[in-house]
Amino acid sequence: MKKTSLFFLTILLNAPFSFAHDEPWSAARPDGHAPISVMGDHMHTMGEWMVSYRFMTMEMEGLLDGSNDISASDANTTYGYNKMMLPKSMTMDMHMFGAMHAISDKWTLMCMLHYLDNEMTMQGSSMGKMESNGIGDLKIAGLYDLARWDSGRRIHLNIGLSLPTGSIDEKSGNNTLGYGMQLGSGTWDFHPAVTYLAQTENYSYGAQLGGILRIGENDQDYSLGNKLEAGLWGARKITDSLSASAKLDYSNQGEVDGAHKGFTTMQKNMSPGNQATSQGRDITALGLGLNYYFQDGGLKGHRLAAEWETPLDQKVNGVQLELDSTWTLGWQYAW
Repeated sequence: MKKTSLFFLTILLNAPFSFAHDEPWSAARPDGHAPISVMGDHMHTMGEWMVSYRFMTMEMEGLLDGSNDISASDANTTYGYNKMMLPKSMTMDMHMFGAMHAISDKWTLMCMLHYLDNEMTMQGSSMGKMESNGIGDLKIAGLYDLARWDSGRRIHLNIGLSLPTGSIDEKSGNNTLGYGMQLGSGTWDFHPAVTYLAQTENYSYGAQLGGILRIGENDQDYSLGNKLEAGLWGARKITDSLSASAKLDYSNQGEVDGAHKGFTTMQKNMSPGNQATSQGRDITALGLGLNYYFQDGGLKGHRLAAEWETPLDQKVNGVQLELDSTWTLGWQYAW
């Protein structure tokens, strides 16, 4: 799948010579932003502000062992997990509040605060649901304009840093919750990326290649795995206010380095959610979206967007829940 993502990225970067037109890239059209799930996709002109809100809900259900389905009984027989302590399903809701401000035509600053609400159902009916909610990690970033052309193309660099404001001490009763139920990474994380955008009269397309690099170890003696992310998207302007988009993205996240010191040996053996080797995954996903940009009236400049994503292929480290689908809804306003 890594080769597939690089193949599509190569096609996109060579595409401008065939599809570029003689107008500069513009955000004042419905396809002027990337699909709503893509962060740091665009810049602003000097003095411009933008505020945004996104709501993302992710559904996971069923167990995978690598890329294969596995039942709770087989996971118990093969790996010795306590069947009652194996996850059955999980919902993660995330609220994302963002702001952007261009301090020059070359630099746009961005910050984003997350609030998470996690709910996991276990195989054992007597276990009930495990929950965690609260503020996640705060991300700040600078977007630097590398180049732009009159032919509707531009490219910029994303330099981001997330601050460990999210809790990694979440518990259910006296027991520490698994890695996936914690609210943050607990480490300072570096978020580098490069983003390419292009437009024609009725189409826009782009690509983003980036990742997350963990800096050091948190105060619970572990760090989440580093992450590689690559995305490719295209959009069609249907009217002056409405566009539709399609996106293909790939991500790879490694295992946890170290181990949460809140887990006893028994807890690690009972559930893969508490094991460092059962964290991280490879996933290739398809996203389909709609974007609406208000051109006139009292809502002029406001933008609404929705995107649905589903995996095309996924492989997990160890035994984990299978990702089913993700919805992202968003509002943006620039002035």
